[in-house]
Order: sequence, then structure tokens, then C-alpha cells
Amino acid sequence: MLLKLFKALTQCVTIILIGCLSRRLALFSPSEAAGISAFVGRLAMPGLLFLAMAELEIDSEAWRLVAAISAAKGLVFAITAGLCLSALCRRTSDSVPFAERKATWLGRAGLYAIATTQSNDFALGLPLCAAIWGGRFDSTIYLAAPVQLALLNPLGFALLEAGAEAGVEAAEARLLPSGGGGGATGSRRPAPPACRK
Repeated sequence: MLLKLFKALTQCVTIILIGCLSRRLALFSPSEAAGISAFVGRLAMPGLLFLAMAELEIDSEAWRLVAAISAAKGLVFAITAGLCLSALCRRTSDSVPFAERKATWLGRAGLYAIATTQSNDFALGLPLCAAIWGGRFDSTIYLAAPVQLALLNPLGFALLEAGAEAGVEAAEARLLPSGGGGGATGSRRPAPPACRK
């Protein structure tokens, strides 16, 4: 089994290296690369996904594999976001206001959590699954990607949005006097610098 696993890993790394070398050596023009990308992304991959879903035989072991992959990704996501948010609570210096640290670390938590869980389930997962289980769970791997796209990525995007909103609030707090002025009503705020034209 270890020999099969080593062979699958070698094939994956070799294909990745060939792709990197072809990009560095400019073996494909930008229009050819765009054509290959369009073919793979719009025709080949959806067809492969549809075929795998049509042939999918769901049993309890397949669902346990999907649950294990999902739980592992969720755990890594939570640990990464938690470490970033713990950096928010740590006092680094008094020169950086909490609102600015909040904006920075909320955005980083979302970005890093997405980056740590965004694995290439098809390019690496399928060959490794075939090497370990002999192709028994190949079509099950196609269920792991929607978990990432439907559950974890929206959480990361929410953290990114919360960080952006905190950044706008921090910028507004720097621009406005402490009295909160805005004329007679005190309710109108000027637009943040990024929104002004």
C-alpha cells in the first residue's frame, strides 16, 4: 500500500511541476492557457462531476468518509480562526487602537481560515484515495468539495466582511470628532475616505 501511495504522490507532484515549468517557460500563450482553463473549468470538470454524482453509490462508509473530511476541515478552520482572533485580544501596544486591530485580525482570521482549508480535493484527493482504497471511494471525494464551498467559505467570507466593516468604523472614528457632531441633529456621518469621489 505504501508503494501505491508513493506512486500516487509522485504522479501528483510531477504533474504540478510540469504545469509550473510550462508556465515559466511560456510553452502556452496567454490565449492558449485561457482556452485550456475554460475547457477544464466549464466543460471537463462539470462533466466529470455530473458523471461521478450519477454513479455515486452512497453507503454508510462513504458518509463516514465525507463526515471525517468535513470534520477535519472544520477543525482546522476553527483552530486557524481562533488563533487569529486570540491575536486580536492580545495587547500588542497602546499605539494601535482596538478598533484598528479588530479590523485587521477579523479579516485575517477569515482569509487564513479559508487558505488553510482550501485543499485541492480533486487533484490530490482522488489519486490518494485510489491508492489507499483502490478506487472504492473515488466518487465520494466529489462530495467533500461542496462542504468546503457551502459551509466553510461563507464563514470565512463573513469574517472578511466583518473585518472590512470594522475597518470602515475605525476610519470613521478617526475622522469624526469625539462629540459625534454632524450639524444640529448629530446623526449624519461623512462618508469614509474610500467611499468619497
